[in-house]
Amino acid sequence: MDCLSGAAAGRLKVVTAGESVLLPTTPSPSCHILIVDDEPGIRLILERALRRQGHVTETAVDGRSALQLLIHKSYDLILLDLHLGDLDGLSLLKAAREQDEDVVVIILTGQGSLQSAVEALRLGAFDYLFKPALPEAIRQRVQEGLQHRQRALRRRQILAQIDMLRQTLVQLDQTAGPVAPNMDNGRFLRSGPLVIDRYHRAATLDDNLLDLTTAEFDILVCLIESAPEPLSAQQILNRALGYDSDRFDPGDTAKWHIHHLRRKIEPDPKRPTYIKTVRYKGYLWAGGQL
Repeated sequence: MDCLSGAAAGRLKVVTAGESVLLPTTPSPSCHILIVDDEPGIRLILERALRRQGHVTETAVDGRSALQLLIHKSYDLILLDLHLGDLDGLSLLKAAREQDEDVVVIILTGQGSLQSAVEALRLGAFDYLFKPALPEAIRQRVQEGLQHRQRALRRRQILAQIDMLRQTLVQLDQTAGPVAPNMDNGRFLRSGPLVIDRYHRAATLDDNLLDLTTAEFDILVCLIESAPEPLSAQQILNRALGYDSDRFDPGDTAKWHIHHLRRKIEPDPKRPTYIKTVRYKGYLWAGGQL
């Protein structure tokens, strides 16, 4: 839902195999925001601050009612109090991110709950605000969060268009008859169903384009090149990212990147078959082997 691009809905024309496909670029002019807080005064302040900017708001007084709303509706942004009583805010955050990984979540927390807010950031929250926050600070962070979501959705849309065009090229190649073997001079890296194009810095798995960050792409290349030998956390940071990991413990940083990489390539990230953990040694590219 692109809620910052105005009321006029535009369309992008993509021509594939002689056929024109129109893809929407600005589906909705208004942003839908869910406010979850058990304090009536806080809910009222947040509603007034956001409705003045033209946003559509809904409120929930506890975690369970918020969860029911999330099951039946979608939101661009959620303002979430961590201390809800019946269902803790971190659990609600996880549920919201599972339903829509692009939803923006801003945490509302007290001065003494900074540790919980930091944990929420680790789980994917966009930012946090100390209560009570000034209306101007609320509007500013909400606007920045919605812009972040707009960029993420636009990037995903462009990747989908690229994938559509790539599939069209594959179809054209298949109908063109046999071609001479491609001497790619190391441009392409292949491992089972995974193909990496170093030149375009693109990776496909089972012919599906992977949405990888720069760091994730470089780590994936290093793991495949190193196989069947595992890489330690320090080796991953040094070789793939160029970090001088002697300055800090590389374990948590490497684990963070591997966690997100697994979510994008593993059928079941909890039981990885592509990137395996080798005890006391690091991480190994197993190519989908059990």
